[in-house]
Amino acid sequence: MLKGSVGMKQKMIIEEKIIATALCFMVVLVTAQVLSRYIAHKSLSFTEEIVRYAFVWITFLGISAAAFRGRHLSISGTLHVVPSAFKKYLKYVRGTAAVIFAGMLIFFGANVTILQIKTGQTTAALGLPMWIIGLAIPLCSLIFVFRLALLTFGKGNRD
Repeated sequence: MLKGSVGMKQKMIIEEKIIATALCFMVVLVTAQVLSRYIAHKSLSFTEEIVRYAFVWITFLGISAAAFRGRHLSISGTLHVVPSAFKKYLKYVRGTAAVIFAGMLIFFGANVTILQIKTGQTTAALGLPMWIIGLAIPLCSLIFVFRLALLTFGKGNRD
C-alpha cells in the first residue's frame, strides 16, 4: 500500500505491472536455479543471465514509475529552505534538472545501444543481442521524461 492510501487500492500503471510480473518471473528462475544446484547438482547458467538483465530493465522502468508517483530522486531538502513564494518555481527547476539528466541517459544510452547493434555483441549464455538489454536505458529514460512531464504539469500522481 502506498503512503496516503490506507484501505484504498492505487491504480497500477503499465510500468508497475511489468515490474511486478518480471519480479515474479525472476523469483521462479532463481528458485529453479537453486533447486537445480541442490537436487540435480547442475547449474542453469541461463537463469542467472536472464535475471541479471531483467533486473536492468526493472531498474530503469522503476525510475519512470517512481516519477509518476512523485517519488523520483530529487533534492527534497530544498523545499524546507526555500521561501514559500519560490516553492512553485522550484518544482520546475527540479523537473528541468531531472529532464536534463534523463536527456543525458537517452543520448549516451542510445549511443551505447547503437554501438552494440553495430558490433553484434551477444550475451554469454543465451547469445541474445546485447542491444536488447542496452535499449532499457534510452527507452525507459524516454518514458521517464513523459512521466516527469505529467508530474511537473499536474497530471502525475503525488500520493
